[in-house]
Amino acid sequence: MRRLGVIAALILALGIAGYLDREHTRGVSNRASADLWWCEHHQVRCTGFDEAAHYRRWEWRERGYAAGTTLLVAAGVLTGARSLRLRR
Repeated sequence: MRRLGVIAALILALGIAGYLDREHTRGVSNRASADLWWCEHHQVRCTGFDEAAHYRRWEWRERGYAAGTTLLVAAGVLTGARSLRLRR
């Protein structure tokens, strides 16, 4: 049972990290969009930020969060099944 608790804590930590990363990425993207509008219409706040590259990096991290969660859930299922088998 202790292993299941550790796995559950890791899943929770990974979920929180993914959520915070997503919110940060959205904030950066929103600011970049606003800066682009200002740059195009008033020639100020021109940063040259590559929003497409930023989003591609987020998509890779998102896949990592999903893969990590999948592996942790599989480990939890296997650990739970093993503990049930040992109880018999």
